[in-house]
Parts: sequence; structure tokens; C-alpha cells
Amino acid sequence: MHVDDRSLFFNKIGYGLIVGFLTPVISFILYYIFRFGHHSFVDYLHFLIESKKLVNVLSLSVLPNLAPFMLLINSSRYSSGRGVLAATIVLGVIIFILKFVL
Repeated sequence: MHVDDRSLFFNKIGYGLIVGFLTPVISFILYYIFRFGHHSFVDYLHFLIESKKLVNVLSLSVLPNLAPFMLLINSSRYSSGRGVLAATIVLGVIIFILKFVL
């Protein structure tokens, strides 16, 4: 059975980009809340930078993008899946650059 791309809800690259950039931000904030919730967010960032763990935590924050990517691809929303993949690649390049800068 062929599914028409235009009939699918949320099947645009823009939606995928939004999901692809918001998922790591949410996972980074959740990591802060569950791991360092008793400290301020600024102290948390200073700790990550001083201990050279920022790149590691950012890398792990991008990992949850796998879930929306797989959900979108399996529901034939290929354009949104491409958006999530594009956001993941952009974030990966940014994290790669930060690894050598920080």
C-alpha cells in the first residue's frame, strides 16, 4: 500500500528540525534536574566546563533523537525524519567543534 506524503500530519522537514533540536535540550535539562537539581543551573554549567564533561553530556543529550527519528520513519513521515536527522548531524558537528575548543 502506497502512502501519500501530503496526507500525513506533521510530515515536513521543519517539524523534524524542531523535534530534532528540542529533544536534546529537553534531555540536557532532565539530566540537570535529576543529577544536579540541588545546584543552580549556572553552577552546573561551570562544573561541566571545569571538569571537561560538557562535551560528554552534550553527546549523550543527542542520543534520545533516535526515538523520534525511528517513530517518524516507521510511520512513513520521511520528511520529518530527515529533519530530525539533519538536526542531529548539525548538533554532532557543533559538539565535535566544542571538543577541540573547550
